[in-house]
Amino acid sequence: MCGRFALAFTKDVIIEELNGGDWFEYRYPLALPRYNVAPMQYAPVLWKEEKRIILDAFRWGLVPKWAKDESFASRMINARIETLREKPAYRSLVTHHRGVVLSSGYFEWQKIGSVKQPWYIYPAKGSVLPLAGLWDVWNTVDMSPLYTFTIITTDARDDLSHIHTRMPALMNPGQIQPWIEGDLSPDDLKKPDVKTRIHPVSTIVNSPGHDNPQCIRQTEL
Repeated sequence: MCGRFALAFTKDVIIEELNGGDWFEYRYPLALPRYNVAPMQYAPVLWKEEKRIILDAFRWGLVPKWAKDESFASRMINARIETLREKPAYRSLVTHHRGVVLSSGYFEWQKIGSVKQPWYIYPAKGSVLPLAGLWDVWNTVDMSPLYTFTIITTDARDDLSHIHTRMPALMNPGQIQPWIEGDLSPDDLKKPDVKTRIHPVSTIVNSPGHDNPQCIRQTEL
């Protein structure tokens, strides 16, 4: 799964690495960098609005448009790539509401004895690690639109399966537009070929209240 990730970069880095100078149109205030993004918090998502792709701040934890309330959100931070076309919450989104969640890396926890050791997985090259996602918009009680997203997960690669059996559907920059436009099948993302690095980090990342560079800094086991 993917239950926490980081955004250890600035707007300028996104523009430089992804050539995204005209993408930014935030509905919600979003300060960068972030080092410990947790569910129910806002993060940058690339999505298609009418005929153009923009970068906006959506809340993590999908609330389907047909939901009666927001209780779905905490249970829908991830969507299994194998069942996207089967689950009612995702079937139409795969066709019409694809998004790309921008990160600099994600965290995963490995059980070692009686403790869970957090690891930070990040790109071997560059600063931005795109994650495949889906989004939806739900009308709140006062009828204002709430934009939310989920991160798609797949079976962990052999080099990461000792940490956890699942991982986010990582993307190369060149896959961003084809995914959003619908030209890339979910099957194409089942085995991410993005080169990554990994190192252990402090357990301070366990608490969403900690959001500083120490969260991604390498520590000794």
